[in-house]
Amino acid sequence: MLFRRVVLSALLVGALSGLLLSAVQRWQVIPIIDIAERFEQSRTPQAAESAPGGAESRDHTTHDHGAQAHPAGGQAGHVHPAGAWGPAEGAERIGFTVLSNVLTAAGFALVMLAAMAAALGRDAATQRKAAIRLDVRNGLLWGLAGYAIFFVAPALGLPPEIPGAEAAPLESRQVWWMLAVGCTATGLAGTVFCKSRWRWAALALLIVPHLIGAPQPDAGPFAGFPAEAVAEMGELARRFVWATAVANGIFWLVLGSASAWAVRRFVKEALA
Repeated sequence: MLFRRVVLSALLVGALSGLLLSAVQRWQVIPIIDIAERFEQSRTPQAAESAPGGAESRDHTTHDHGAQAHPAGGQAGHVHPAGAWGPAEGAERIGFTVLSNVLTAAGFALVMLAAMAAALGRDAATQRKAAIRLDVRNGLLWGLAGYAIFFVAPALGLPPEIPGAEAAPLESRQVWWMLAVGCTATGLAGTVFCKSRWRWAALALLIVPHLIGAPQPDAGPFAGFPAEAVAEMGELARRFVWATAVANGIFWLVLGSASAWAVRRFVKEALA
């Protein structure tokens, strides 16, 4: 019963927050990606051949559409082999983007709902006065925590990148992203939920990934673009970082508050 309620609630919250995210992206993120993709087509063939991977890079184009494009807040890192299928421009591409956002949001909602339910269940099992209150205000705090874990912490080392920008190898970025997320989540959870006087020491975990350092590309982010395009690409990149930050912020605040509402409405009574 509890599992079914959590899953169904995650689907509902994911649909609401994913659709809202798609609307915000369409308004301020997608236009920047469209402009960057037009610049990407002007990249010189010589630069593609000399990029990391040599001749192989002529057959692969790496699109790093950044966080949100993915709600995960990490690097999208799409590598499309030449001739590979991709959604057609227009309704098909929009539809797949919305579907991706909704499914990803449902996954994050499932994690958040499970964490909220576990916290409530711990209070019920110990029969103590609830330390976890799940109203809209506290839901926003949970959303801010998700924003810090899945967007802010990884973006400090790996800012969202526009299409055409050079990036470090995908595998090394994924490993560092998971390290940043894991350390940030553990540090925040230890500080909030641990009752030991040493709980503040958990905050030290927040800086561990940044002491190690995120992987960076060997060349500049816009190597191979015409000189006149580099300045404008740099400005697009700055706008993209801020646009994705705003989109992620809205997404996580809605996800947190909606998750808190869903736990109170559908899940809490199954914990009694």
